[in-house]
Amino acid sequence: MGETLFKQIHSTADALIDIVFVHGLSGDAHSTWDCGGADGFWPQWLTNDIGPCNAYCLGFGAAVFEKWAKKEMDMFERADNVLEQFAGKGLGKRPLVFVTHSLGGILAKMILRASKDADDEDWAAVSSATKLVIFLSTPHIGASIAKIVDVVPGASKHIKLLGNETGMLEDLNKAYRKFCAANADHVTKVYYEKHTTYKSVLVVSRESADPGIPGANPVAVDRDHISICKPKDRDDVVYRGIKRHIEKTQSTATASNGMMAFSVYGEKSERDRRDLLQKLIDADREGEYDYANDAQNKFARSYAKTGLFTAAKEDHDALLAEIETRFVTHVFHPHICKDAPEDDVRKALQDNVLDPLTAKGFGETKFPASAVLSGLYFLTEQCHIRWDKPA
Repeated sequence: MGETLFKQIHSTADALIDIVFVHGLSGDAHSTWDCGGADGFWPQWLTNDIGPCNAYCLGFGAAVFEKWAKKEMDMFERADNVLEQFAGKGLGKRPLVFVTHSLGGILAKMILRASKDADDEDWAAVSSATKLVIFLSTPHIGASIAKIVDVVPGASKHIKLLGNETGMLEDLNKAYRKFCAANADHVTKVYYEKHTTYKSVLVVSRESADPGIPGANPVAVDRDHISICKPKDRDDVVYRGIKRHIEKTQSTATASNGMMAFSVYGEKSERDRRDLLQKLIDADREGEYDYANDAQNKFARSYAKTGLFTAAKEDHDALLAEIETRFVTHVFHPHICKDAPEDDVRKALQDNVLDPLTAKGFGETKFPASAVLSGLYFLTEQCHIRWDKPA
């Protein structure tokens, strides 16, 4: 396939974010992300498991051998072509997420660099909107397979690019690191293979997979270069990781109608910037994470839909204010800060936060206990409350 294919695989009227899947060398917009079977196309699982989103698969010519690749655009041309596709589809108006495999990660970085330097305001909006890039075995300083295939007559320009023989990969990665440093709300996450492909070559090593971005935290996966982008089920470490990082992006997203989704409680407090998982780990509550994360994401989506100046928004804000005040006054200071037994903490939480707020109405809204607890975890994620004793 030579031409660019930009296929929408999921849409919702109230989408909070846009997600773009970008395949790698010799891949395509579907098979790269399909683990096999009748329900193996896992991006569809993802759109069903997270909040409102639009999702797309980007396909482009990425042949291994030059006899096929010579009719394809080079990657610089492709980046401009994709930006024009994005502009036509309206991408750049909502927070944007890239999920990339191998060469697809290089293309994503080229897209961001071209966007950042663009005079066209619609092209430029893409880099400004990009909040998360996930790299699955993308080489940032060269890939081993390029050295092997390059000795075979007729290796394509894409193979030569992966090999970094011109130094282009390093130059591109410097530009990406500069982009990340200038955009504090931009997140990069990395996964890389630990198994050799075809029992012969480790295509992307940890060293090559690491872009050198603070917080990227490269994670090793028991897969080869081809299977790392095909999680076998919803418990696969790659699937769970991608879902978790995208949900975090959603939790701070603005609604697609342009209204601000969050007020003061939607902004993360500067007091404690640990994420929800780290807070629960530090409080010996790691076992609560899966439930807590799902709960806070549900609350975040509900909160986002209330709009900016509505009665429902005021009701949610009033609930969050009471949760914070009651938790700090009746649970945190008198119990958590004094190393009280866990049973005492739970009783104080039930008696002073959950029960009274479930019984109380807020404007036209009466929140069930599950919503109050979800709001509590939402405030934890947003860094307004903590569960462990300060050092």
